[in-house]
Amino acid sequence: MSGFYDNIFSDEELLDVGRLATAGDVSVDQEIGMLRIAMRRVLEAPIDPARALQLLGRACGQLATLMRAKRALSGEAADSLAGAFAKALDELSTELGIDL
Repeated sequence: MSGFYDNIFSDEELLDVGRLATAGDVSVDQEIGMLRIAMRRVLEAPIDPARALQLLGRACGQLATLMRAKRALSGEAADSLAGAFAKALDELSTELGIDL
């Protein structure tokens, strides 16, 4: 196998990536896990601390994006929004002394 990630991932990891890609079985949780492993590798790598900080900063941004996507896909974001609207309406109803 010869590809872009050959010198970054182990042979076993490359096989796993290939299996996931062909199975179409990649979840957001798996991507979050992969990103966290990559972040740990940056911390363990013998590289310039300024470069490590730059890489970790970018990775943290991607991690936040993945976590937002996971939340949105789970419906949790919609539930939180609906709860916030319900609370606001209850407070407004109490303040105005009317039923909404």
